[in-house]
Amino acid sequence: MKKTSIASCMLLLLVLLAGNTNAQDNRKVGKGQDPAFDIGDKTIALSIGFGTDYSYSYYGGYAPVALPAFGVSYDQGIIEAGPGIVGIGGIIAAQFSHYGLYGTNITYSNYIIGARGSWHLTLLKDKNNKFDPYGGAMVGLRFYNYNNDYAHYKSSSVLPAFGLFVGAKYNFAEHVGAFAEVGFDISLLRIGLNFNF
Repeated sequence: MKKTSIASCMLLLLVLLAGNTNAQDNRKVGKGQDPAFDIGDKTIALSIGFGTDYSYSYYGGYAPVALPAFGVSYDQGIIEAGPGIVGIGGIIAAQFSHYGLYGTNITYSNYIIGARGSWHLTLLKDKNNKFDPYGGAMVGLRFYNYNNDYAHYKSSSVLPAFGLFVGAKYNFAEHVGAFAEVGFDISLLRIGLNFNF
């Protein structure tokens, strides 16, 4: 069921992207042009995240090893609001942790599927339209799984997920850029590449 839900959300994300491919391809990147993120613009971001705000059990004084989180997010500009553009989109992300000491094999997994709203500041567009500072919020579901092979015990739960974030993109080419975000949802720090359409 969980795999079907994740696959359905990924399919919906692709349908949204394919349904509106007439973004501003003729936009020039440089000084004094359109903002880095405008109404109708779409961005897909691939991220790797570090740090987690999930609490894991300690065994024998040792904590589980938290692996980096991986995620895909989508953002589309919909309306102008003050000196900025409001975007809506979503995120699908996963984070795993492992504990394996003294014959104990314990794994934790967290998957997030959520909707994101963002606000992109456009005050700097006349000086540099490659830079896109933004902030926003996320609401969704977290699918949590725990597996203890040593005790032959498994559990899973579905929890509400909320997050706040601030970040910035820098578009070093018309359709490609890099970004960094801090906040909390699947991880505390995220970096990655964004692809603009």
